[in-house]
Amino acid sequence: MINFLYTLFIAPLEFWMHKALLWGFDITHQWGWAIIVMSLIVNFVILPIYMKAEAWQEEERAIRKSFEAKEAMIKRSYKGQERFAMITTMHRQAGYSPLLTMRSSIGFFLQIPFFFAAYHFLSHFEPLQGISFLGLPDLSKPDELFVIGGFAINFMPILMTVINIASALIYTKNLSKRDKYQLYGMAALFLVLLYNAASGLVLYWTFNNIFSLGKNIVYDLMRHFSRKLQGFGRALLNLGKRAFAFAEKSGPTSGEATLKDGYLFYLWVLAAVLAILSSNQITFLGDALKMTLSDASDYAFLLLAALALFESVRVKLWKHPIALILVLLLIYYELKVWGKWNFLGSNRHYFSLSAGAAFLIVSLVITHFKVGLGRVLYSQRVKPAALLTPAAIWLVLLLAFYLPIQAYTTAPEGFSRIEEVLATLLLCVAVAGVISWCVTKLFELTGYADCAGYTFSFIALLMTVYAFLLPLNVGTIQAFIIANTDPLFRSVNVLVDFGVIALFSAAFIWLVRSGKVAWIKTLLVLCIAGSLINAVVMLNATQEAWSRDAENEQSVELPNYNDRLFGFSKEGHNVVVVMLDAFAGRHLDRIMAENPILQKQYQGFTWYREALASGPSTLSSLPSIVCGEKCTPWELNKETDLTLAEKINRGFADTLNRFGGSYDAVLYERNWTERNRLSKYTDHRPLLIRNIGDSYVRRYTAQNNLKVDKGNSDSFLIAVSLFNSVPWSLKNFIYKDGRWIERLMGESTAALVYNLYRDLALFELLPEVSNTKATKNTFKFIDSELSHYPWFTEPGSCRLLDHETPGTRADGIPEGQMAAEVCSLATLGRWFDWMREEAIFDNTTIVVVSDHSSGVVPELSEVEGAMGKIGRPSSLLLIKPKNGDPKAALKVSDDHLGIVDTMKFIFADVNGSGPIRVNKEVRHTFVPDGLTGNEYRLEHFYEVRGSMFDKNAWKEIEP
Repeated sequence: MINFLYTLFIAPLEFWMHKALLWGFDITHQWGWAIIVMSLIVNFVILPIYMKAEAWQEEERAIRKSFEAKEAMIKRSYKGQERFAMITTMHRQAGYSPLLTMRSSIGFFLQIPFFFAAYHFLSHFEPLQGISFLGLPDLSKPDELFVIGGFAINFMPILMTVINIASALIYTKNLSKRDKYQLYGMAALFLVLLYNAASGLVLYWTFNNIFSLGKNIVYDLMRHFSRKLQGFGRALLNLGKRAFAFAEKSGPTSGEATLKDGYLFYLWVLAAVLAILSSNQITFLGDALKMTLSDASDYAFLLLAALALFESVRVKLWKHPIALILVLLLIYYELKVWGKWNFLGSNRHYFSLSAGAAFLIVSLVITHFKVGLGRVLYSQRVKPAALLTPAAIWLVLLLAFYLPIQAYTTAPEGFSRIEEVLATLLLCVAVAGVISWCVTKLFELTGYADCAGYTFSFIALLMTVYAFLLPLNVGTIQAFIIANTDPLFRSVNVLVDFGVIALFSAAFIWLVRSGKVAWIKTLLVLCIAGSLINAVVMLNATQEAWSRDAENEQSVELPNYNDRLFGFSKEGHNVVVVMLDAFAGRHLDRIMAENPILQKQYQGFTWYREALASGPSTLSSLPSIVCGEKCTPWELNKETDLTLAEKINRGFADTLNRFGGSYDAVLYERNWTERNRLSKYTDHRPLLIRNIGDSYVRRYTAQNNLKVDKGNSDSFLIAVSLFNSVPWSLKNFIYKDGRWIERLMGESTAALVYNLYRDLALFELLPEVSNTKATKNTFKFIDSELSHYPWFTEPGSCRLLDHETPGTRADGIPEGQMAAEVCSLATLGRWFDWMREEAIFDNTTIVVVSDHSSGVVPELSEVEGAMGKIGRPSSLLLIKPKNGDPKAALKVSDDHLGIVDTMKFIFADVNGSGPIRVNKEVRHTFVPDGLTGNEYRLEHFYEVRGSMFDKNAWKEIEP
């Protein structure tokens, strides 16, 4: 039990104390100063909690003082049951309860875990041994600065106590004797506890007391000058209220509010409904109609922006600068996103979703200045401000602590050690708590506490309903991948959300308008208490699982689709297409010359040196590998009534359908594949994978005893808490086809390396995880970014570095790029050797292809000098046909073709008409400058007649 309590309450604090101490040492290069820096950081972090606790203390003391004299009189005059009944009644009438005393003691109780964490950490921190600081001979031992009569006297604990008492003297000027005795007793207790402690620990606690002394001096000065500053403070407060001015109705309108005053909100509802109908959630509408609805939604939002600016002038919003700035910033941001997407082809960045949130705020702010929303949502006698603090606390705990703990305890072996997980969640709670505290203070100072309490409690309780009463069943989440994503894309989700939010809103508004604020507050407090207790219970129940060494007990089970993904037929025909993202095809002659072993592994293959990319990026070029000419950018642009996603998924489905029912098809593609779209066009049930998850990387790292930094992927717990608590229609925006981890981890080096490990682990494990159990012919498309920039591969091996590979070769090619490309081919080569051993190499058509080139291709320098921006056209294309000569040396073909012709070779083998030859007189490549919902935006379109490496073969044309 002691270990459990230590892990739960002390270890996370030690984790961040260690981080703070190391950070302080990096700055000061002195362990003594680092301890002082750590003390300041800890005190500033917990300052908001102290301030709130002291406010509660002041409230409790004021209530107690109001009846102290009367209580003393009752105690003198009455005895027994009568005295108890009278005091109880008096306490109830004054609004006093034992819970108030408990609440006001939070400041004291907060010191306990910090004290034990500091005591355990600094008493066992080895770098402090032998370190002197400001006259202290050894920070790891008691200071023993003075010796009197043969007895060593420790000076630092005495100094600490003097400072503590000085702080208490200032703080207790106006307090009762009981409160004073408590503080003096605390000072004496710490003197006893720390007298023989390491001087580094006493130094830390001394500066805690110095910080407390400074805080108390500031408080005392504020109380002393409070009357003199009252007038100035009132002026500042009035200025703040005037700046924010959300709390009172203002504007040119007069009289009772009418329905037409809320027309901006009605317009927002229309725009939001149109946006929802055009989303992927709605499956019963055609793509052309959804595009029209999407455009209509955009224009409705733009109209709302224009009308909001007009209404801002009508209500004289410039009299309320903060409100005006808020409205203008939101409108500017959304117009900027829409303009870049509509005119420049930039990413839309979920415009409908962000515009829905932004323009809801805009419409409500302006409507408030017209009619006063407070009068509509609650009566004047109701004070929802009482809900602000408990709602903010519950919202922070729900999203940053309780739901993450709930997710963690379901599979603790999938995350970091418990200490690190709790430390991460503690940081999330601290950051969210500080932000919430600042926001609540801002609302209180500006007189907007009622609306803020109303809003916070509404959101917190609605999320509670979805998290606990309406969970969406998506099956298991294995290696961060949802087993069944179909429920995320159902039209019924929208209807459920509409009904739930409507009923919840009606109930909430009724409760508040009926004056049942105390009920809501009690519910929030129960949620807070219940979540804390249940979190401890859940952690205790799973203690055996998470107390094991997380580094060595990682789950190495393969995903349940592995046998199908890598299953081959012994007797039938197998087709394998491996797409190596951004592999520069023209590098292959250098790679083969420098790595003779690859020449043997790629016997039976033909390298098409002239393979031309369809576009310079994965989004523009990859589709043409799967579905040929009709999925090139120029052909896709001809059909404007469908979205690109719809057209490409339809093309993918057409290709899969061409294999027929005799082939078991697998499509592992991470850019365009959308199950809900593709499934509409497929005749069979292919295995569709957008994200491979972490199963393979866990197995690989466990087998090779590797410790890989996940780039803070424990923050997945925050993602899954959001996923569990948002409405059903929004869950797919959180999940994003399994990419929620990357969204949270960002683009840190550790995250990028970890993503590469996913691809490396998969390739390294291919001979181990593959099988020959398939009973049908097979087709597999496998997407890999192992060769993609940035490159972290160590030259001469497949080991990944924790930094980008430095250096450039004599031919100008980056060392890292060449190393990554060699590693990609080498790992695949070992897979092909396994195929030979299993006697399935001959009956397997193998294609290794890249969507485009990257980095430096020296052979294209003249073309780039003559034509300018030509994209990244030199793709890799290696093909081994079915039943070819497996002993034949790697052939090189200079036939003029493109990756768009990949499927021609494959279906020649499927139909028994192969091998074939493709040699075109004219080829094309496309350089887009972005894409919109239904087309690629043209920048350059080239015709290539002859070799792509001949500058005279290139000509820019109109598509």
